[in-house]
Amino acid sequence: MRFNNTLKAVGFFLAIVSFNTPALADAQAEVDAAMTSSDTVKVIQKRSWTGVSHFFGFKPKNPVSTRGLIIYPGAFVDPRAYAPIARHFADQGYYAAVVTPPFNFGFLGVQYATYVKRKWDESKVTEWVIGGHSLGGVVAADYVSANRAAKDRVHSLFLLASYTSPLTNLSNLNKPVTTIFGTADGLTSLGDIEDSKKKLPAHTKFVRIEGGNHTQFYYSDSLQNNDKPAQISREQQQAIIEQEIGLLLTM
Repeated sequence: MRFNNTLKAVGFFLAIVSFNTPALADAQAEVDAAMTSSDTVKVIQKRSWTGVSHFFGFKPKNPVSTRGLIIYPGAFVDPRAYAPIARHFADQGYYAAVVTPPFNFGFLGVQYATYVKRKWDESKVTEWVIGGHSLGGVVAADYVSANRAAKDRVHSLFLLASYTSPLTNLSNLNKPVTTIFGTADGLTSLGDIEDSKKKLPAHTKFVRIEGGNHTQFYYSDSLQNNDKPAQISREQQQAIIEQEIGLLLTM
């Protein structure tokens, strides 16, 4: 049984890599605006003492909540492509971060959310809404699975066009979970989402975006390899994403 699980994990890994070819944050105007500090939000890049990037942080001048947001990017996607999402919530007064795993590959930075929590300790953020897109969601689910205790300060999990790995079972997770998917997604299929239900809690909220695709879960002007064209605008898709993450931040 352990051998079979290992084979499943290897197959899952190869599938993720094959579907996630390099994508850049080329929606330049939106990304540049999100990455620029203002009078109300300070944008930082937190690095280790050796210079390795850990995350992009968005610190509100006047926080409205002690709950914060952490986003894991999809495989090989420039983390800055998710900056507009993080900045949206920082502009509303929430601490937010996009982790920057080595080589933009989430499996090499599963614990990177911990760097965010260390930077903004419990005196600033008492609990975190954590999630990610595609492989980033897989990694976020692994992180939440391993950090369920109250001391870990994990409030909830969100999955964007994503699901858990074959070795991660969250069916008994006693935390809010929201999974958001698009019907025009060429990478994460509706069958993938259906299959994911058995590994998620019964109370999981499934949000279906009619006409949404894989690429519009982040900010890029180039269609990701193997994805299908969206049938709605990026603004429409992002509005639904922001609404659902906002519900987790305020529940």
